[in-house]
Amino acid sequence: MNLPKVKFIDIPLSKEVDWIHGFLFQNKWGWGKYIIKKHPGIKKIFSLKKEAEQIKFLKKYIIEFKKENRKLIEENKTRYQKEWQKVEKDFFIVLSRILQIDWSQDKTIRAMISINPICPRFLNDWSFSIFYNYKKTSHAMEVIMHECCHFLYFEKWKQLYPKVNNKKFESPYLEWHLSEILAPIILNDIRIQKMLKRKANFYSEHKRIKIADKTAPKYFNDLYNKVAKSEKFDEFLKESYQAIKKNSKLFKI
Repeated sequence: MNLPKVKFIDIPLSKEVDWIHGFLFQNKWGWGKYIIKKHPGIKKIFSLKKEAEQIKFLKKYIIEFKKENRKLIEENKTRYQKEWQKVEKDFFIVLSRILQIDWSQDKTIRAMISINPICPRFLNDWSFSIFYNYKKTSHAMEVIMHECCHFLYFEKWKQLYPKVNNKKFESPYLEWHLSEILAPIILNDIRIQKMLKRKANFYSEHKRIKIADKTAPKYFNDLYNKVAKSEKFDEFLKESYQAIKKNSKLFKI
């Protein structure tokens, strides 16, 4: 079986600026607050009215912050890489077994070290950003596993639903919501927990949704447990898709 490799690299400045600016000004869930919490100095950006001024401010802030914290960023990049290499092969093999689909090619997945605590993933080139300073290495491992899970998960999705429009893999579509609920459920499978050794987290927004008197994560986790032992992931994914479409109004958040 071909297996991918995760390569840890520095994030390009242009991408760092673009994504942070997007989360600060365009995210409907208000996730910019997580950036401000880690970087209170960025709050000044909200007093700048022109986008060009905001971009200039962000560039200056990021360059100076990285210069001041270069040693720590490099140390953590090495720490993440070293810890990940211990589980990489086993994780990719187990994930393939759970999702019941082979990795089609030995791609390189790029983990871009970022000062942004929000970690977006990009399906077009199999890359994602990862925060530079997790205190617990297990937190970094969860992020890596979560994002890598998405890459194979959506390959499985395209196998089951070949006519799907790829734009539905992004927010605010139901397919995106479902992927963000199912990724932690998959990571909480006992086979992956042996490697991760910490419970994977769900979005707080999803935990506030109730389906049949259960939180959305609990509802879909119960569906997963019904088929996990019989290893019928196709059945689980189809049933989950029907359930979220039936309750689509709840996910307009």
